[in-house]
Amino acid sequence: MEIAIKNNMNNEFYRYESIEYASTDINGEFMSPTFPDPKLNLITLNLFKETPKGYWIGYGDINSLHIGERWVSKTARKRYAYPTKEEALNNFIKRNERRIKILSRQVSVCQIAVEKAKQMLPKQ
Repeated sequence: MEIAIKNNMNNEFYRYESIEYASTDINGEFMSPTFPDPKLNLITLNLFKETPKGYWIGYGDINSLHIGERWVSKTARKRYAYPTKEEALNNFIKRNERRIKILSRQVSVCQIAVEKAKQMLPKQ
């Protein structure tokens, strides 16, 4: 049962992601940038259908193929995309703060493991 779209007036949902582009050296080979310079990318998804519990969103319009179609809950604390750019930006910040915590811990574990492995090497 399809319900009329009333809460999201512009029928769009937003998600921010960061992207970093590779560059090429003088030989045309791809290389990592000399310093990190991620760009924020705003992804706009269209609303195809609203249900009592959520939204069906994706690329394209309502008359074409629904590429990358996803269902997004109306009540979930964390969602894939949000009806406003501000909510999407706040979600991007929270996602990346959480990612930093996870990756920082993994780096610490790796550093400790490498030091322990070096201690196990025979003395020369």
